[in-house]
Amino acid sequence: MCGRFVLYRKPDTFPVDQVRCEIIANYNIAPSQEIPVIIRQEGKNVLDKFHWGLVPAWAKDKSIGNSLINARSETVSILSSFKNAFRQRRCLIPADGFYEWKTINGRKQPYYFTLSDEKPFAFAGLWETWTGGNEAAYRSVAIITTDASESVKPIHHRMPAILQPEHYSRWMNSEKQNLAEIQKILQNGTVMEWSCRPVSQKVNSVRNNEPGNIDGAVKSQN
Repeated sequence: MCGRFVLYRKPDTFPVDQVRCEIIANYNIAPSQEIPVIIRQEGKNVLDKFHWGLVPAWAKDKSIGNSLINARSETVSILSSFKNAFRQRRCLIPADGFYEWKTINGRKQPYYFTLSDEKPFAFAGLWETWTGGNEAAYRSVAIITTDASESVKPIHHRMPAILQPEHYSRWMNSEKQNLAEIQKILQNGTVMEWSCRPVSQKVNSVRNNEPGNIDGAVKSQN
């Protein structure tokens, strides 16, 4: 799964035509928070903010989003919660790193994962707009997950699906597409090699959101 991640740099390396939100560094991003997302809209790649935790258009209320922060790649195209978004509303979710946990001596130890060169990357995501109730439109996203690669398995059996940059355009384009080919991107077009290091357990609390989260991870490796 993917339950926490980090974004502290502006996603200048991503294909963005229009920016509608400010990027504020967050070293402990958690579900329900608003996060920067890149969607394809009216022929442009737009960076805007969405709540993490997908609320399908048919939902009775927003609380369902609490249990839909992730979508499994194996079933994303068939489950009612995700299949419409998978066909029509795929997105990129920029990040600098993500956390996973491993139980060691009865305690949950967080680990921080990055690319080997520590460059930003993008989760494969889905987005929806919910207009139920008398509230303003509620925009939300889910991160797609897949089986862990060999570099992640020692810590967790699942990992977020991180797209290789050459697949960004096809992933977001919902016009004239073959969904079987889109599914293949999740199977063959994701990043598999990750660097990992332990992080201070203060990351376990969402309240701890500071650059020191990552500084501590670097120090613990030395």
